[in-house]
Amino acid sequence: MKNPELYKKIGQKLQEARKKAGLTQEAVADFLGVNKILISYYENGTREISIATLRNLANLYGYTVDYFLSDDETREPEVSFLFRADELEKEDLEVIAMANKFLINLEEMKEMLAQEKEVIKS
Repeated sequence: MKNPELYKKIGQKLQEARKKAGLTQEAVADFLGVNKILISYYENGTREISIATLRNLANLYGYTVDYFLSDDETREPEVSFLFRADELEKEDLEVIAMANKFLINLEEMKEMLAQEKEVIKS
């Protein structure tokens, strides 16, 4: 294990984000196409998580990847959805992840444009 403290910190954030999203480990495992035990390993920080998997989970939960890698403990998701369905299918989660990714990218583009306008003004 390369950096157990980092994996533990990422895991805690992943677990909190999953619970805030109202998702079970089983649903997330189905979304990723992995075993539920692997999700538990990620959340306990006992297994290294790839950037691609972290990006997929960040999109699903509505956070940026930077949130999970930073020391920021209080940041709320960039975007969030409320659902009335008790059980979401894998296809539903894929649509949610794509929508979250789109909205996060849109917010980042707005921030970049605002910064560029500030540079032009000065």
